[in-house]
Amino acid sequence: MKKLFQVILMLPWLGAAFAAEPATDTMVDVGSYKLHFHVIKGHGTPILFESGGGDDETVWHDLLPPLADLTQTTLIAYDRPGFGKSGLDTNRHSIKDNLDDLEKGLKALGYDGKLILVAHSLGGFYATLYAARHPDAVQGAVLVDANLVCFFTPEHVAANEQPNEALRMKFKDSRPGLSYLYGEITSTVALMRQTPFPTRIPLIDIVSDKTPFRNDADIQLWKSCHRQFADEANNRQGIVANDAGHYVYKANPALVINAIAKIYAATLPDRERLALLDRALGYNLDAANQARKQQAEYRHSEDDLNDWGYQLMARGEKQRAIDVFKLSVELHPASANVYDSLAESYEALGDKRQAIANYQHSLQLKPSNEHAKERLRVLQTAPN
Repeated sequence: MKKLFQVILMLPWLGAAFAAEPATDTMVDVGSYKLHFHVIKGHGTPILFESGGGDDETVWHDLLPPLADLTQTTLIAYDRPGFGKSGLDTNRHSIKDNLDDLEKGLKALGYDGKLILVAHSLGGFYATLYAARHPDAVQGAVLVDANLVCFFTPEHVAANEQPNEALRMKFKDSRPGLSYLYGEITSTVALMRQTPFPTRIPLIDIVSDKTPFRNDADIQLWKSCHRQFADEANNRQGIVANDAGHYVYKANPALVINAIAKIYAATLPDRERLALLDRALGYNLDAANQARKQQAEYRHSEDDLNDWGYQLMARGEKQRAIDVFKLSVELHPASANVYDSLAESYEALGDKRQAIANYQHSLQLKPSNEHAKERLRVLQTAPN
């Protein structure tokens, strides 16, 4: 199972310059259920974070403290319906319904005015719809390997209908929020085709160098779609996050933080903007030093080998991927994840016996590994 490298920045100089208020967690009644918001209060245009599909607001927690110290503005992350601590209305679960309820929640908290949007993956669709509804309120956006509708061609949608339906049924009882997400993909894409991101809103579009896809056609379509989107307006900047996977803000948090700071700085008067740029200089000096240290620690770590193995699999070099995952198993024998990855590579090669053995070993180390459980169920029930 692919495990993404997570970086935590330590920025002591920022804390000395500005003490951000402690984060607060609030449940907001939006009618038939409650939405959970995680807020760090500050001063200036608030920044709203949209997470990817299947994620909750906790994915932003490492990014928010340094960003709060740098921008000194209000940061808002939340759980979409059916995820994290938020409730769910089983009769209203489309992206439009979700946006209606987000607007209610923001209004109740007093953040229904000007905003900056930051969105990852599926969150790109939510940010697009919000910006289309509030083109004058949204002051800027940063998209992080975000969903853009140009990627979801009719052919792509048709090819994924059956897999999405299988996933909808798989999570129907265990994770209803995720089940509805897969069930709504076709209708969501149809709505997004009618909802362009307003070109008047300045934005930075960051696309991963290592896309979340394994076949060349999807990889090229993802990258070309993002280039096309960035080229549609002069106030858009496209950035390729070199050597970063789908969770760019974990692999390269400094890049994402700087992009957000740049968009936010444009909303400030000259004196405050210069102060922010001065803080950003100090941040970047510290971040560069931390990155050097972390790269040294990361080299040939479990995460590094895991990423390397999946890159080989994506290129069709299955036997070489197995060799890399075997090395990872030798170096990290107590990790359930490395056995899961090795099993996945054996499964891709067609070696059912070795795949089953390694999935079983992964489960022995981590009985809660749902990926291993699901793959074992499929492999053990499939005909020989």
